[in-house]
Amino acid sequence: MKDAEVLRHLEACGVRAGDYRPLKAAPAVHRYRNKMEYSFGDEVKGGEMTLGLHKKGSYMSVLNTTECLLVPESFNRIHLAVLEWARKSGHGFYHKRSHSGFLRSLVLRRGERTGEVLVNLVTTSGEALDAGAFLAALPDLAGAPRGAAGDRIVGVLHTVNDRRSDVVAADSVEVLHGRSHYFEELLGLRFKVGGFTFFQTNTSAVERMFEEAFSFLEGGRGTLYDVYCGTGAISLALSRSAGRVVGIELSGESVAAARENAALNQIGNCEFHAGDALEVMEALSAQGLRPDAIAVDPPRMGLHPKALKKVLSFDLPEILYISCNPKTFAENMAVMQNAGYALGTLGAYDNFPYTRHTELAAHIVKV
Repeated sequence: MKDAEVLRHLEACGVRAGDYRPLKAAPAVHRYRNKMEYSFGDEVKGGEMTLGLHKKGSYMSVLNTTECLLVPESFNRIHLAVLEWARKSGHGFYHKRSHSGFLRSLVLRRGERTGEVLVNLVTTSGEALDAGAFLAALPDLAGAPRGAAGDRIVGVLHTVNDRRSDVVAADSVEVLHGRSHYFEELLGLRFKVGGFTFFQTNTSAVERMFEEAFSFLEGGRGTLYDVYCGTGAISLALSRSAGRVVGIELSGESVAAARENAALNQIGNCEFHAGDALEVMEALSAQGLRPDAIAVDPPRMGLHPKALKKVLSFDLPEILYISCNPKTFAENMAVMQNAGYALGTLGAYDNFPYTRHTELAAHIVKV
């Protein structure tokens, strides 16, 4: 079904598929998520407090998800312990309509390769948190903390969020225990991941996708632009085969993390710039820093038309395009095809089993 969807979008946009490599299954279909955001609420109005995910089609109802198969077992254990603490704490949950209440979200993150777990409790500022009671409620936190075999809690955060939006955001962050980050290993590199740092959700699957995508590229690049570079995973990996890598990312927090990760891995030929992709590319090219190749990994909306026009203006022999949305990829690819480019190799990846999402890695070449 996912293969058919990819090909249908390409056909609808008049894009020739080139060397299409059918969907590859994820290395694991269970326990693959390294991040989960749970909401506090209730399933029925006035019912017992719940902690989990929103019921499909319902803005208000929250279902307990203490036995979720998509997350590591340590998440389920921590989730259950926090729910029990919350029900006994005397705190109420945040009501989205009245904008009152204290408990908002629980965010758990984990390094798949390191077993390090970061716990982040998100509340409003309306009440005082008994940090000692919360820490004592977490499983095996005292002594040698362990969430499951090989997992350990390395940091516990308390985030205050008084914004009305349901999106997890931070007005302030306090470290209650340990550190504010965990470490993960990807592509032979070590990454520092904070409570709000973007990082790929399925470590093993994205590592395989990146490795295959990099193999599509020709070697010996001089200057490489990595547009929408995030925390620098692609930039740092491709630095081994490029003279200079320039990462571009809108989020200043992600750029700061990318610079830290470059230092952590002792990589000196990468530089990172925060700002709008189009504006940064125009500024760099005006300074004479033009790319010999480009890698792009845009959000679901794809490349903005103006940014895409700028990428095409460099008239490069090859472009690497990582996509999380086959529809917007096909729309971007139609524009590139009209500009004299063609799909060389296109691989599809099922990095999110049991969901409708498909990831793509495309090698686009100048005809």
